[in-house]
Amino acid sequence: MDISKILTILLGSIVIYLTFLFLGFNLRNKNIKAQNISKKDK
Repeated sequence: MDISKILTILLGSIVIYLTFLFLGFNLRNKNIKAQNISKKDK
């Protein structure tokens, strides 16, 4: 039981970490695009 609990916690934390990395990468790209658009408008 203990080993399986540790494995599930580790897998869950890795999945959450990867999703945050993926979301952060997408948001950063959107930010760069938005900043480029605002610079063009000026």
